[in-house]
Amino acid sequence: MEMDNNSQMNFDEAYTVSYGENSVEYGYVAGDNRLVYIKAGMGGGFEGDRSKYLRIARRLNERYGCSVVSVSNPAPLPIAIDKAIIDDLIHRHGIHGSEISFFGHSNGGVKGLELSCVGIGFKKMVLVNMPLMINFHKTVDRIKATPKTRIIAVYGEYDPSYKYIPFLERKGLSNVEIVKFQGVDHNFEGRLDEFVELADRLMS
Repeated sequence: MEMDNNSQMNFDEAYTVSYGENSVEYGYVAGDNRLVYIKAGMGGGFEGDRSKYLRIARRLNERYGCSVVSVSNPAPLPIAIDKAIIDDLIHRHGIHGSEISFFGHSNGGVKGLELSCVGIGFKKMVLVNMPLMINFHKTVDRIKATPKTRIIAVYGEYDPSYKYIPFLERKGLSNVEIVKFQGVDHNFEGRLDEFVELADRLMS
């Protein structure tokens, strides 16, 4: 795995990680030894559309003092790359392993649950419009495998997974809180401020 420093915009550090013929990019904002890991949806960049992930990173750092990393989501991306990024930040920046939280949108939420099953013990997770219609049983199994992690599952009324929420509710998962937004689509179109503010739930 090869890393090249490409600091830009308003992240304190920005990197490109090469794996084979592909690469993943991530931006880091330095704070205390708590880390929030942001994962974009499938094909999404680490800054996010209209810099939404950069806004989240700066908001969390300025309001709560934590460190934040935002990671792109190219396809295909082995989950081992995400884990390696976290391990590297733990060692280079003194991140406390028990103080890592996660924010993921769409497929980024799926990636977060995968990470939670390979040794990353997230304290809290906010999963926004994570697909429920694809491998639902695998999603439930991953949630059950992380009973100590508080999971906040957020769904907009017009997201394709919204109609599957009752199936998730019937599972009676005690560590999952479901939050519903009326009039909101998959990408929170026209509701960007509310999307950014969702990350505050990681700190409460």
